[in-house]
Amino acid sequence: MNSNSTSDATESHRIVERARDVIPGGAQTGLRAQAYDTGEVAFERAEGATLTTVDGDEYTDYHLGFGPIILGHAHEAVDDAARRAIDGGVLYGAGTAPLEVEVAERLVENLPSIEQVNFCNSGSEATYHAIRLARAATGNEKILKFEGCYHGWHDYVDISVYPPEDQLGEQYPESEGMLSSAVENTLVVPFNDSEAVAEVFREHGDDLAGVIFEPVPHSVGCLLPQQGFLDTVRELTAEADVPLIFDEVITGFRHSPHGAQGEFGVTPDLTCVAKALGNGYPVAAVGGREDLLSQAGGDNKSGVVISGTYSGNLPGLAAARETIDTIVEEDVQGYVTGLGDEYRDGLRDLLADHGIEGRVVGHRSIFSLQFGVSQEPENYEDILGLDEELFREFAAGMRERGHFFTPNPYKRHHLSFAHGAEHLASYLDDADDVLANL
Repeated sequence: MNSNSTSDATESHRIVERARDVIPGGAQTGLRAQAYDTGEVAFERAEGATLTTVDGDEYTDYHLGFGPIILGHAHEAVDDAARRAIDGGVLYGAGTAPLEVEVAERLVENLPSIEQVNFCNSGSEATYHAIRLARAATGNEKILKFEGCYHGWHDYVDISVYPPEDQLGEQYPESEGMLSSAVENTLVVPFNDSEAVAEVFREHGDDLAGVIFEPVPHSVGCLLPQQGFLDTVRELTAEADVPLIFDEVITGFRHSPHGAQGEFGVTPDLTCVAKALGNGYPVAAVGGREDLLSQAGGDNKSGVVISGTYSGNLPGLAAARETIDTIVEEDVQGYVTGLGDEYRDGLRDLLADHGIEGRVVGHRSIFSLQFGVSQEPENYEDILGLDEELFREFAAGMRERGHFFTPNPYKRHHLSFAHGAEHLASYLDDADDVLANL
């Protein structure tokens, strides 16, 4: 990290203090404030794998905006595509733009489950729309989700993402102000527990509108699906004619151009994508079977409303088109997967060298270091018991040495196409030093 500021009254401090007067917590969403730990940082530039603060401090970025940046910040081809789109007008608000068709065709081509697409602007919107489509198709209201899976901020699903131990298996609302009937209609079971899913179908199969989950839950670092689990859920939903919704907001276009569904060979009925779809631009989509999506066709015979003034905004779609093409043509996932393996292997060696109890979890371009636990996690309950304070000390030590990632021990590191061997070597060297001093 290179610092041009030695005074306690840094420009970051002054900006954050101003922000606290007019923005709750001084940052857009509490999670952004938490990502800084101290709350005393303001960024003004991002390029490649580097974040720069208003004080001139530079960090190698492993946060990557919670994961959307797959190609690297300020990717020239993506940004040029967005600029060209702006030149033609940002938003039409009526009819169809060629970009909509081009990006929709790419989603249909790459993601096995998608036959038709509706665009929106965020992952939360996409999961909201998917659940509405499922409820309309079945005439039912109950949704089944899994502990530790995050599907957005809305009342439908902001439940049992990080429940306390005494609330395991319960419907735990993550926010005050949520609609009680939404919470009551959201059933919760552990991830990787096929029998628990089967039991829900035995008890509530006639009332279920859909099943939604992250095929690889990354909201708690990383939970990998056990062999047969995804297939079992697919079989149960198909037998009951209940739509299966894959939340691929994180995994889609980060782990594979074909999503986790292509990687694991399980095809859902509806798929939600966002984040890496546009390399940081606001663009998301819900796609799936034609009969489900046609419910939102916009004519008098179609009963589902999927709307949004800024849905299908042209800069976002242009960014998505360029991002998808780059991912496919340059085998981005092959590169970041190999790099991710090197980070994970290196950190495991360091934990062993220093005799520190912990584990390194992750998949492809995502990894997470978790202290105080050692067994491979299968579900959210296995995440409980992390040494949160030790992780925050590790994050603070790495931040002092110029590596930025959220100090939240339940979150994760991300890699991009802009990270390279020099970043790997620097990270592992500094991690060795920090671990030695914990």
